[in-house]
Parts: sequence; structure tokens; C-alpha cells
Amino acid sequence: MPDTGPRLRLDTLDPELENSWDKAYWFARLLIDTDRYGGVGSNQRSMELVSGSLTTLLRTLDTASPEAVTTLNTALHASLLAGHKTGTKIYPLIQALYEKLSRYLVTCVDYKVLALTCSKIMMPINTALENIPSNDSEFTTIAARSLLQAQGVNGLATLINIWDDLGTRGCIAVEREQIVHAFGWLRGELESILSVHDQDVVFTAFVQEFERRVGQKRKTRAGSSLENDTQFILDFFGFHTHAAPEHFTAALEVDRWVLDNDGWYIGISCKRTLRERWKQVSTTDVDMLNQYKIRELWHVITYDRDLSDDKITEMGSHRQVIYLPDGSPKLAHALGHPGMRNYVRPMSSFVAKLKELTG
Repeated sequence: MPDTGPRLRLDTLDPELENSWDKAYWFARLLIDTDRYGGVGSNQRSMELVSGSLTTLLRTLDTASPEAVTTLNTALHASLLAGHKTGTKIYPLIQALYEKLSRYLVTCVDYKVLALTCSKIMMPINTALENIPSNDSEFTTIAARSLLQAQGVNGLATLINIWDDLGTRGCIAVEREQIVHAFGWLRGELESILSVHDQDVVFTAFVQEFERRVGQKRKTRAGSSLENDTQFILDFFGFHTHAAPEHFTAALEVDRWVLDNDGWYIGISCKRTLRERWKQVSTTDVDMLNQYKIRELWHVITYDRDLSDDKITEMGSHRQVIYLPDGSPKLAHALGHPGMRNYVRPMSSFVAKLKELTG
């Protein structure tokens, strides 16, 4: 997983660092780099092979012998490429990883650092990530169901506002539990074999790499969560969703589709705010909506401060309907305006209106 921002590159470091343990973090970055080096660091079996083979040799070889580094290098090559055939896409990537690592594996201590990086940084992080949910629905559905059961449709505004927070808090709690557990285990593993300074170097390498990789997982969860709330709400109130109209390819941000009694589509999305999405949907050609039998596009939002009269009018003229919390001043203003009253609806009417159209 390559970084998107500026960073200090490994090839700017001196291969013969005074302290080999400073290489731990950079080894971890190379091992997990998918684009350039195949991302073998996320493969537990590969990490076991590299760590196991190097550790075994380090325990048996005469590390003062001139041949020791050569032997370790040969073992590294074999363990990295084990199970990968020439001619496959990943083979040259792993070969490039081996060549890159070899530049910084100058002494037997360097190989010890690499072995420990595989077993004490990469493998625990891989295990921790497996225990962190890829989807936050398990943390949101219980609370969301309780809210709607207690408040019915009146709880929609609250639910949409807190949906992201419910999942985020639950998943971050698991992340914290995993890193605390792994960090405590790592301390126990290192305190008897490394100096305090070298322990700190490895600890920080572990924490940096853990946070970087778990951050990628958070982005994936956030993307899927935006659609989950819409589906949950429709399921809770008993509405069946359908695939988008056949051959319909417009880039509209519609979470779910519902068919009305006449076989026309209603596109529905639930978000805190429209942000910039209104520019896409507001220019939707009405003739295209007719062609694909799209009755309306509904946007259920809770944050209306950026919802100007121009936005409401423009979107409404292209068959967009905006659902707002019942107490919203913007809703009251629009309902009292002859040019906007047909383009906004109170959130409390969402279920009743959908039932009216779908039977």
C-alpha cells in the first residue's frame, strides 16, 4: 500500500547504519508495498518462512564467518520466492523486493532485524487487522434498530446524524483493544533481548505501520457505511430495493432504488449533507429520467446549512426531492415559498409517502 504523500525513501538511508534496528520500519514498508514488491508482508506464511529460516540460521551459523551473510542471503531469496513460479505477475515483484532488501542487509545483525520485523511487526499486525471489522454494520444495526423501534420515523433524523459515529466508535474500540494487546505482547518479547533504545525503535515502527494500515481499513469501512444506512432504513420499514434501471449508466449518487406501483423507479440516498453532489444530480436530463422510468430522486439529509434556495429550486426542477428534519428552519422556509414547496418534504413523511407510492 504505497503512501500518497511525501516521505523519506529507504534508498536515502546509509546501508551501513550505525544502529541496524533503525531499519526495522523501512523493512516493514518494503514488505507491505504491493505495487512495487508484491505485498508479501501481508502473507503470514511468507513471513513465517522468512523469519523462521533466518532465525534458525542465525542460531546455528558462526556469525563471525565471512560466509554467514552469503548463506543468510541465499536463505532469504529461497524463502521469499517459495511457492511462487516464474512467469507469474508476482514473481518479478518479489525478486525486486529481494534485490532491494539485499542492499541494506550488510551484516548478520541486519538479518536479525529483518527476521524480527517479519515475526514481531508484520505478523502481529496482520493478525490484529483480521480481528478488526471491515464493515461497521455490527456496531450500528443494534443501536439503529433500537432507535427506530422506540421513535419510529421520528428517529430518522437522529439516526442519519449518528450512523457514522456509531460504527466508528465501535470499530475504533476494537482497534484500540488489538493494538494494546499486541503492544503488550511485543514489549514482553523484546525487553529481554534488546536495549531500551532499540526497543523504542521497534515499538515505534510497529505503531507507525499499524496505524498506517488500519487507516486504510477505516477508509474502506467509511465508503461502505454510507450506503448501509439507506438499506437498513428501507429494510426496517419493509421496503424492497431493486437494481438500477437496466442499461442506466448515469453517474448519480443513488444508494438504493425502489419501484412504485406503476413500475417507475424512486432513487433514494441518505446523507448528512448534499455537499457537492447536487451539481451532478441537478443537471440530470428529465428526458433521460423518463426514458428509464425514474419518477423521482429522493435525498434524505440532516445538515441543511449549505442548502440554498438556488440549490433547492435547481434540483427540484430536475425531479429531485429533499427530505429535511421536521424542525428545520430551511424546511419551514421552503414550504412557505411557492417556488420551492413541492421540492422539499418533512422527514416524518418519508415512510408514509413511500408506502403511498409503493402500496
